[in-house]
Amino acid sequence: MVATLTENEVCQRIRDSVLEQRLAPGTKLTEEALCGIFSVSRGIVRKALSVLANDNIVTLVKNKGAVISSPSTSESHQIFEARTIMENALLRRTIKRADGDAIKRLRTHLAREQAALDENNVPKWIRLSGEFHVVLGGEAHNEPMCEFLEQLVFRSSLILALYGDQGAPTSCKGGEHERIVDAIEAGDLSGATAIMAEHMASLEGLLDFKRKDKPRDLASILVGTQGGAQGSTQAGAKA
Repeated sequence: MVATLTENEVCQRIRDSVLEQRLAPGTKLTEEALCGIFSVSRGIVRKALSVLANDNIVTLVKNKGAVISSPSTSESHQIFEARTIMENALLRRTIKRADGDAIKRLRTHLAREQAALDENNVPKWIRLSGEFHVVLGGEAHNEPMCEFLEQLVFRSSLILALYGDQGAPTSCKGGEHERIVDAIEAGDLSGATAIMAEHMASLEGLLDFKRKDKPRDLASILVGTQGGAQGSTQAGAKA
């Protein structure tokens, strides 16, 4: 008998697709479609959508169902401003607390990013790049701040999926994450914060607010999302 997914597992599948910038803002998430894709009950789908709505990943529209949230231009600028402030606050805490084990955890994550890139698994690489910031924030040992950062990272992924210049080079290929970890290991606070500020500015610089892609077929995105999809034709922008 095949085990039924829980609402948390359904949420994670959808979150992963958002982080991988494959589930575009504006995509309709009908209960019927999600029940069929995940082979779960409407009750589980409704609980999952409620959780995602609380995290601003999904917008619940009365009498129309749920759609992946589409941040406005103004909201996008505010999210990047808030994220930059939160990233720097957590980075300051992390650099004071980082020991050998913390550096090892960060470098292990960097190795996973590089492995995904080497495998040409672009969606997984994009997701791991966004998760790097959450892993880094976790080393600050402030759970409320890290939870807020995680929400901002997800919302940044929506913004990049909606407005990102897919034809532009991905900024993280320049090695910002590795440089940040090097600075943390060296105890170089000014260097680490400068690299982070450069990184956030380069991501926001990829945004083109005249650009909006049409949402893709829901089933083709969500079926088999566990582990990511291979060989995406769009490199996207690392979060």
